[in-house]
Amino acid sequence: MLLFYFSAFALLALFIAAGVVVGGRGGKKDYSLGGRKAGAAGVTGILLGALVGGASTVGTVQMAYGYGMTAWWFTLGGGIGCLMLGLRFASPLRASEITTVADYLEKSYGDRGKAIALAATVSSSLGTFISVCAQFLSCIALIRGVVPIPAWLAALVAALSIWGFIASGGIKSFAALGEAKIIILCVVLVTCAAAAAFRNGAAPFVDLSFQPWFNVFGRGFFPEVGCLASMIVGVFTTQIYLQSIAAAKDIRSARAGAFTSALLMPQMGLLGCWIGLTMRASGVDVSPDRALSWFIANNFPPLVGGLIWGGILITVIGCAAGLILGVATNISKNFIPATVKRKYEGGGRVEQLLVAAMISIAAFCAIGGAGSMILEWSFVSMGLRGSGTFLPLIVAILRPGALPPSWALASSAGGLAAMLLWAALRLPSDPLFAGLALSSLCVGAGLFHAKNKRK
Repeated sequence: MLLFYFSAFALLALFIAAGVVVGGRGGKKDYSLGGRKAGAAGVTGILLGALVGGASTVGTVQMAYGYGMTAWWFTLGGGIGCLMLGLRFASPLRASEITTVADYLEKSYGDRGKAIALAATVSSSLGTFISVCAQFLSCIALIRGVVPIPAWLAALVAALSIWGFIASGGIKSFAALGEAKIIILCVVLVTCAAAAAFRNGAAPFVDLSFQPWFNVFGRGFFPEVGCLASMIVGVFTTQIYLQSIAAAKDIRSARAGAFTSALLMPQMGLLGCWIGLTMRASGVDVSPDRALSWFIANNFPPLVGGLIWGGILITVIGCAAGLILGVATNISKNFIPATVKRKYEGGGRVEQLLVAAMISIAAFCAIGGAGSMILEWSFVSMGLRGSGTFLPLIVAILRPGALPPSWALASSAGGLAAMLLWAALRLPSDPLFAGLALSSLCVGAGLFHAKNKRK
């Protein structure tokens, strides 16, 4: 396994070093938005770099191995969200010249804007942080799948790698390396899928029944639709995803990046499902979270396997880096006083300190949850981000000024509260439905009230 370890960690070190070099070019103003110079490829790199990570790779193979094609909902829903973003929403978001979701809401809703922005920041930051924990779970599973070390040591390795990836470069290095990361991931997934097909022959799934393995609604219609809804609202309300649009050099680049992401993401998920299902069909008995690592280590020569495994690890690390940077930007812009940011080099140092704190906390959380279903963490994360923010944001973009600020605040706070309460009481069905239902009622009532008032 020495060749495996050498090639894997050499690739990881090369990637981190490249990030430091790229990130060192330019001033501190580039840390959050890269100077708004990202082309279509850069937008795709940021967007997919944050969307396609542990859940889309380790988590998808894990769930496909355990439950079948229901694992496709994460990448399929993410692709649909990116398509919607490009079709109607990328243009007004980029034209607004605003950095954060909270800024957009505050500008749109006047005297209640600050309160709405606060609710959006809290839900988005909390939900995104849960997704960061999912990336750490993926890192731990990958590392422990090939190296016999305890979970705490695997988490430490992951934390140091994530810090090295973004600490010096921010969004600038993330955009440049995100492009390379997506290319590496496509090559890796295609190679793994081809190896799985070669291993199992022309009819790899002959022993698997349609239910549950090939039914995308295998766990029930409403649970799976809940997963789809979680992904769509999550894409629209996650800071780093919208930050990719804000970082574009123009509207055309923003839309093209969103469309490219919509095309690529579902296909990556299908490749992950193929790998998990072929392992299930072949009768391999392994811990589901380590299924991908087992597959790579047992189907390729050590040198090649190490490069493939290292490429997956880079994907997960890059995703965690993007999510953490998005949360840091949100907190820095909306919670840290301007006087503090001016004192610490215009806010760049503040964001770096926030990044270090979040990496440490997420690592501790992941140690306790090691071995759990990664996609479940990710779906909860996405739903939490958008339960109260999604509808007020959509109305602000599509119909500026149509929703009274007081009703927008009720929709935002009510949606988040309903989802949290539903989950706390362990009521049936997806808590996201409760949050979106109450949020939509408030939006509908607000629009109706405003229409009658104008009459």
